[in-house]
Amino acid sequence: MIESKRRLLFFVNGSHASAAAVRAQLFANRFDDNWEIRFCYRPARKWQGILPFIQAALSFHPQLIYVIDTAYTGVLSGFAAKKILGCKLVIDSGDVAYELAKSTGNYGKSQLALINGVEQLALHHADRFVVRGSFHQELLSQQGIKNVEFIPDGVEVERAEIVDASNFKKSLGLEHYLIVGLVGSMEWSERYQMCYGWDVVEAMGMLKDEPIAALLIGDGNGKAILEERAKALGVSDRVKFVGRIPYEQLSTYICAIDACISTQSNDVVGMVRTTGKLPLYLAHGRYVIATDVGEAKKVLPNVGWLLPYQGVRDNLYPQRLAEHLRLLLQEPQRLQITAKAMQVAKENFDYDLLGQRVISMCEQLVSR
Repeated sequence: MIESKRRLLFFVNGSHASAAAVRAQLFANRFDDNWEIRFCYRPARKWQGILPFIQAALSFHPQLIYVIDTAYTGVLSGFAAKKILGCKLVIDSGDVAYELAKSTGNYGKSQLALINGVEQLALHHADRFVVRGSFHQELLSQQGIKNVEFIPDGVEVERAEIVDASNFKKSLGLEHYLIVGLVGSMEWSERYQMCYGWDVVEAMGMLKDEPIAALLIGDGNGKAILEERAKALGVSDRVKFVGRIPYEQLSTYICAIDACISTQSNDVVGMVRTTGKLPLYLAHGRYVIATDVGEAKKVLPNVGWLLPYQGVRDNLYPQRLAEHLRLLLQEPQRLQITAKAMQVAKENFDYDLLGQRVISMCEQLVSR
């Protein structure tokens, strides 16, 4: 008798090209032929995805639904399908959604109530709740929630190409500079007047007399604001904004950066995170300067540097960052950590490792 395949359906709270979709696909690629796997991707208008998601589940009849991110489209659809079909439900969260929404100041009371309700539904009704920071797992355990798996943001270490970026640096006119930089979404917070990269721009304003330049990779409504700030500080010639770069070209840009920045706020929002950027930097052998918060706190010693950070926006942090960059100018040997950084990435964040954890979790759930 031929055993039928197990059926797994991913509900992706994002488009085909989103970070959520990449995570789902990289997990799916590691399942064997005993699994039949399908994907549903959320449309631009979130509510329009609920009915198609449920219809896809009713048509496919999966034994397991895996929801990537805790936005309401995937969570509500997954909960409804679980009730109708009796399938297992995994929900994978990269943040504490309600606390993150509150901190931005961009949501009204009704929106915050919806976000909180959806997050609580996910926490209490998923068969497994996947978190990407070990502190998040500890926090939920203290709240009595035990069905939690820690599977951090990851990277395909073997695909991270270490390239000679000297010609690229020359094309930017930065061949004689120590380059500090980051990859990130520059979405502006009106409440805190900041976004990814704000601290780098402010630090550059304190380093006008030093051969240090910045390379900021990413887009968002905060990019233009940071560009204006760099101009006001008189450093726009040494702060390069290159916008969003296709993934296949990213290695050249990352390898052009001598010190990569990973700044997380010192609150519950920052504490629960890994972020996909940290594994990406390490897989490319980069020296990372991070705030002493979240998963970076556990993996960075000996392959980078941790700096103190207070609250959500620490106005003194750019000064600490500037001081450390001056130290790197004086002691450039600190930057020679390529092999160590890659090893840390492989031991903690490689998708081959993380994928096996996901497969084991899914097999246990389905076998029940």
